[in-house]
Amino acid sequence: MKRQSLSPGGLYKLLTDELRAKRTSGCQCRMPLPFLIERPDEVSANWRIGTPAPCVNGCDALIWEVAAAMWPRYDLRDPTATPVREPPRRAVPSAG
Repeated sequence: MKRQSLSPGGLYKLLTDELRAKRTSGCQCRMPLPFLIERPDEVSANWRIGTPAPCVNGCDALIWEVAAAMWPRYDLRDPTATPVREPPRRAVPSAG
């Protein structure tokens, strides 16, 4: 599926609107800004969000859910930004 390409402001508005629609508490937590990354593989998105602040109402988990739902659908279009290179992921050793 081809991703829709959005400006940083367009992607942020989409993420923020989705967070507000799904949030059940009166909390005022904010969606972290999306930023451009080097696409790690052919199926991953080219953006991530900053780490949300911990929230007693669970907004931090909801923020990750909203972002994860949007990763397959949208790419970030920012011709002026330099993509951040993410460190390679290490395998987690199994217990036992």
